[in-house]
Amino acid sequence: MRTGAGDALAAGSGRDARRAGALFLSAGLLFLLLNTAAESLYPGYSVQNNAMSDLAAVGTPTTLVEEAAILGTGLCWVMGACLLYRGPGRNLLLALNVLPGAGFLLAGLSPENVNIAVHSAGALLAFPFGAAAAIQSFRVIRTPLRYFSLGLGLLSMSATFVIFFGYRVVGPCGTCSYGAALDKLGLGLGGWEAMIIYPLLVWLMGFGGQLLGQGRVEATL
Repeated sequence: MRTGAGDALAAGSGRDARRAGALFLSAGLLFLLLNTAAESLYPGYSVQNNAMSDLAAVGTPTTLVEEAAILGTGLCWVMGACLLYRGPGRNLLLALNVLPGAGFLLAGLSPENVNIAVHSAGALLAFPFGAAAAIQSFRVIRTPLRYFSLGLGLLSMSATFVIFFGYRVVGPCGTCSYGAALDKLGLGLGGWEAMIIYPLLVWLMGFGGQLLGQGRVEATL
């Protein structure tokens, strides 16, 4: 059953939705701008071969910049989701939209050269659940942005599959190393990771912009 958000907005959640929009927009902008700055500062950084996580590794000249990008994005995402989806009957929506931000926070709090297992667990939360949140927003957005959200979510989910599983299933060299297999799929580790993260950021900023303008969504999963 689809429940409109209008009644809740009349009770004051319109302000929460606009605040959530500002946070989502800030999350996307923070990552895009600071990550671009970090890529420019990191010696010999390769968009194709380096993971974005390399920029946040402890001991690199870009640690503070990239950590600010990852942690700021995660914090804004979590806070925005809590503002937008708090209230009765929205627990599943809240969980779905909080998990990607929590994944960013976990990955940022444990850089790859500190604890790769915890860092990878953060990526496992951020990537697939972020894509799922973008896909699900097709049902809560009532403007043409919903079609872009669906497409961006599907692109991010497809790239997530390639990063975690697809290189073994569809890769042209089943015996290659992980990095070599991704290279043979055309984009390399860094390129495929960008195809996960950038669609999510574009969606998050678009969704945030709409919330700032309209202050409402449909409460449905």
